[in-house]
Amino acid sequence: MFKKTLFAAWGYMDFNAHMGNTAFLNKAGDVRMMFFSENGFPMQAFRKQRLGPVVMKDEIAYYKEINLLEEFTVSLSLTGLSNDGSRRDCK
Repeated sequence: MFKKTLFAAWGYMDFNAHMGNTAFLNKAGDVRMMFFSENGFPMQAFRKQRLGPVVMKDEIAYYKEINLLEEFTVSLSLTGLSNDGSRRDCK
């Protein structure tokens, strides 16, 4: 499992002074790109190949509210991949 610890920035806060829903999805996307970059496929490689990652589903589990400048951890896991990594295994 790939994990990153981040913090809740001012721009991610909603009107209740908690991190907003769309901010969670944005951070999930950031961590996905960090995963690719740290595993030998940085954004320059995507641009060179003229392609990008296809996201079939993002799933968020809310465990508690996140306040301004609070640290939180984003975990990335991959399931259902074919043996050669070319497609999603729908079995």
